[in-house]
Amino acid sequence: MEGDRGTSGDSQFISFQDFSPINHPGSGGQAQLDLGASDHRNFGNINNDSVGVGIIEDLHGMPDKTEAPPARNFWTIEYYQKFFDVNTNDVVERIKWSMIPHGVDNYWKTHIRPKPDLYGPFWICVTLVFSIAISGNMANYLQTANSRNYHWRYEFHLVSYAATAIFLYAWILPLALWAVLKWTSSPPNMEEELIEDNKVPGLLELLCLYGYSLAIYIPVAFLWTVQIEWLRWSLVGIAALLSGGVLLRSLSPVIAGKHKLIYITVILGMHLLLAAGFMLYFFHVPSKNVTIPISAIVSTVQPTVSAALNSMNNKTIPNVQ
Repeated sequence: MEGDRGTSGDSQFISFQDFSPINHPGSGGQAQLDLGASDHRNFGNINNDSVGVGIIEDLHGMPDKTEAPPARNFWTIEYYQKFFDVNTNDVVERIKWSMIPHGVDNYWKTHIRPKPDLYGPFWICVTLVFSIAISGNMANYLQTANSRNYHWRYEFHLVSYAATAIFLYAWILPLALWAVLKWTSSPPNMEEELIEDNKVPGLLELLCLYGYSLAIYIPVAFLWTVQIEWLRWSLVGIAALLSGGVLLRSLSPVIAGKHKLIYITVILGMHLLLAAGFMLYFFHVPSKNVTIPISAIVSTVQPTVSAALNSMNNKTIPNVQ
């Protein structure tokens, strides 16, 4: 019985047909297959089988890889959605890899190039702006707390100054580097086009790379409030060298050549200059900002003025005859 069921089930998919020998002159009585008379009805039963119907429905439901995604207009919000399509784990991993250079993996090729984003760089810049402004005011207060003649007040303009410096660095420097790399790189030949290491990074990749490189300054900004001068300047050098080392390690495949030393000097020098600028402007000792209250000035000047008026009143003018 089981053998009969197996035979009947297989007959739905496979069937055999006997072909009678076709005698032609000179054929020797051998059997020949007439390809033009092949019967295609043998596989017609697949449509009536539940498994076959499911396979066909799945094939019809599969997306067509030849269809290109619809083009988005530059002025629509949907066009920019792809630049913010990341999750929390992606952002956290990119932040961790942007702080410490690794000698094995290239941070740009393994983490940035497959899927560059602007979500992480934007929020890193915004967080750094408020971190610099808040910690800068805290450092200013700690430096002048023991001064009797200094009236401390919160400086709100530090937010605008920090935002200008950070966003200009995070946007203009990658744009300038991308333009220079495009201008100095030679046009690739057929063999170099197949090698991804020789490709110049795109503008979006450089914006993403530089945006994440600023993440190390967020915790350092709060450590700059410690009133130990040598420690603060040590943090400037350590933060700039670590984050700048990630930049150099990531861009090493594309800056190799006769201009390599210039690229290294500019990239690392600008990163160090940014950290030193944060330290000198937002966390400096306000030696010339000590103000004297008006009441103290009045109390000092008033006795002198009163004495001068009294002396003038006591003088007698001689009569002229």
